[in-house]
Amino acid sequence: MIRRVLAMREAALALVVLALFAVFAFTVEGFADWFNLCEQSRHWIVPGMIAVPMTLIITTAGIDLSVGSMVALCGTVLGLLYRDAQWPIALAAMAAVLVGLSCGTLNGVVSSYLGIPPLVVTLATMALFRGVAMGLSQAEPVTGFPAGFRWLSQGDLFTIQGSGGPVGLPAPLVALVFAVLLGWIVMRRSWMGRYIEFIGDNETAARFAAIDTRLVKCGLYAACGAICGLAAIFHTALFATAKADTAQGLELSVIACVVVGGTRISGGRGTVIGTLFGLLIIGMLGFGLDMAEVDWLGSQHIVIFVGALVIVTAIFNEWMARWKGDHQ
Repeated sequence: MIRRVLAMREAALALVVLALFAVFAFTVEGFADWFNLCEQSRHWIVPGMIAVPMTLIITTAGIDLSVGSMVALCGTVLGLLYRDAQWPIALAAMAAVLVGLSCGTLNGVVSSYLGIPPLVVTLATMALFRGVAMGLSQAEPVTGFPAGFRWLSQGDLFTIQGSGGPVGLPAPLVALVFAVLLGWIVMRRSWMGRYIEFIGDNETAARFAAIDTRLVKCGLYAACGAICGLAAIFHTALFATAKADTAQGLELSVIACVVVGGTRISGGRGTVIGTLFGLLIIGMLGFGLDMAEVDWLGSQHIVIFVGALVIVTAIFNEWMARWKGDHQ
């Protein structure tokens, strides 16, 4: 019975989310406050959106370490086009998405068609994209965005009067829900999802099965870049500032959500719904520890907890995969 529950990974993760929420709600004052949760959830949108294409990439046994740098570069381009080139904010936002698409395509072409390991490629482009953003902006922040643009991340879809004042549903949650739904359809309701898992499980066999593995993987990196461009819009709107040094460490948060959600880091199995639960676990863990003022590990206690959680979960994922293989 226990093994059957463990095999139902998404259900187990849902229980973990509920348990984590209950623990923090009863032990940390103010954690369960709707206003606090909504405000904190605005910071989960960007890693959550990017974690969806990252799930597909990692399922193919790939990885993209440049997502944080892509968000910074796309945000910088958006800000400079709006402030210096006097482009309409909508047109500047579209340009940011195109920049992200171009960066992701570069990662895909070099890793898929030139045969360079994606770890090496994206490690190099992580520095490249960040450096370009620094050079374009001269390391200076861009501010002065219009209120309508800032509403994308700071606004609410609707508000209701609560006991502590008006509370609302954050507008950017729509983008996260749409990204997760689209990713779930691709993974579980399309031929692309079968191809992705097949490539991650055995790429050589996938090629013999007439699957254009290079095109599939290149397309995934391009899609990840486009999502990074879209996420940069919400990231810039949230902080009302475009900076070249922003989103540092974002790749760790994204990969943590994917791995904690049950996707094998070695490829072959991925779950977008699990990634969503991973996002909730990582988000609530960071929020709860911050509110509890757990600082006995120093200012980087969140990173330490997340890193340890990723290691433990990756080991568990591999153990579960091997156990299932032995009992099939």
